[in-house]
Amino acid sequence: MDGDYEELYKWIEEHSITRPKRNINRDFADALPLVEILKQHYPKLVEVHNYSPKNSFSQKLINWETLNNKVLKKIRITLTKKRIEQLAKAEVGVIEKLLMEVKKKVESKSTGDENYEVFYLEGSNSPVSKVHSLPSKRMVPTAVLEKMQADLEEKNEAVEILKNKVDHLENLLHIKEERIKDLSVQLQNMANQSARPESGPGAKFFGFFQSNSNVVADPIKNE
Repeated sequence: MDGDYEELYKWIEEHSITRPKRNINRDFADALPLVEILKQHYPKLVEVHNYSPKNSFSQKLINWETLNNKVLKKIRITLTKKRIEQLAKAEVGVIEKLLMEVKKKVESKSTGDENYEVFYLEGSNSPVSKVHSLPSKRMVPTAVLEKMQADLEEKNEAVEILKNKVDHLENLLHIKEERIKDLSVQLQNMANQSARPESGPGAKFFGFFQSNSNVVADPIKNE
């Protein structure tokens, strides 16, 4: 195992990392050095601007969760919640095990072991709906499959954003329609009230005239 670690440390030294190397567990606790390593091997998958130096445990978790979802899963390395917490806490030995996995993925990719795995893609609607290792079926390069998966995820995210916008606009439209209905009812009520004789100022005068007409003396009778 010590020999494996020596090879691992040499492999890490071969990469350009902006952060000075002091303590591997603490150095990698916010995932940034690993992001830089992965960027050199999977430039299309890694977007460095999604990550920034973090100090608090909760902020480090965000970096690791982002890296796990956007990059590691796509190269078939999946981190559990517990493992992410251990990495963010800089627990001894955890980052080395992950780096060993990454190193093997990178080496198999560079030697071509991963470049042409055998896949059979089922379903005409989705390019990666199901994947089976069936040598009798068509050959699909792993790099192509990873790119397809990345593109599909980006499109799904874009669709979700558009769906949220549509839902928001539909909600605003519903509110607007309800407001128009309320105003229409109010206008109709006002129109009905103005149409009634007893409701206007003229109606008051008419009512007054009616109530007092009986007490006005007939000038002929008074004579």
